[in-house]
Amino acid sequence: MEQEGLLKAKFVAFNITSFSLWLILWSQGYMDKIFHGNVAIAAVIITMVFLLGLVMTAYRVWKVGSELDLVKKGQGRIITMESERALEIRLFSRISHIQHIANALGLLGLIGTAWGFSLFAVNISPERVSDASSAGNLVSTLASGLGVAIYATMLGGIFCLWTTCNLQLLRGATASLCALIMDEAHAQKRRRGLLVTGSGAVHTAPADPVELPPGEPVIGGGMT
Repeated sequence: MEQEGLLKAKFVAFNITSFSLWLILWSQGYMDKIFHGNVAIAAVIITMVFLLGLVMTAYRVWKVGSELDLVKKGQGRIITMESERALEIRLFSRISHIQHIANALGLLGLIGTAWGFSLFAVNISPERVSDASSAGNLVSTLASGLGVAIYATMLGGIFCLWTTCNLQLLRGATASLCALIMDEAHAQKRRRGLLVTGSGAVHTAPADPVELPPGEPVIGGGMT
C-alpha cells in the first residue's frame, strides 16, 4: 500500500525547495529590481495572483490527500456510482480553477511585456528623437520600459511554471483517487451481488436410495 500522507509530503517538499531557490536568488541580488519602480506594479499583481493560486492548490492537496488516505484504509466516502464519467468530471472540476490561475499568470506576464513597451513608446516622438539634448531621457525611458517588459515576462513565466507543477501533482493524485473510488465501488457491488445470490439460492440434498424388500413389486413397473 502506498504510504499515507505522500501527496502532502511531495507538495510541501516541492514548494519548500522552490521557495529556497527563490530566497537564494534574492540574497544574491538577482531580484532586487523586480519590486522597484514601474516593475513593482506588475510584480505585485502577478505575485498576489500566484499566492492566491498557491493557497487554493494547498487546500485542494490537503482535501485530496486526506481522502486518498481514507480510501486506502477503506474508510473514505465511497459512493454508489451510476456513471464513472460523472465521478471523473466531478473530481476534476474541483481543480479546474487552478489551471485558470496558471493561464492567468502567463497572460499577466504578456500584459506586463506590452505595458513595458508602451511606457517608452508613448514618450517617443519625432521631435524628441531629433533633439540631441533629450537623448539621455529617451535612453532612460527605454531602459525603464524594457525592464518592466523583461521582468514582468520572467516573473509571470516562473510563477506560471510553479503553479503548473503543483497542478500536475494534484492532477495525478485526483486521478488516483478517482481510480480507487471506482475500484472500491465495483468491489462493493460485487460483494452485494454475491450476498444476494447466496441468500436466494435453495440448496437441496440428494434423496437417499430406498431399498425394497426382496420379491416386492415395483410400482409402475412390469410383472415378471
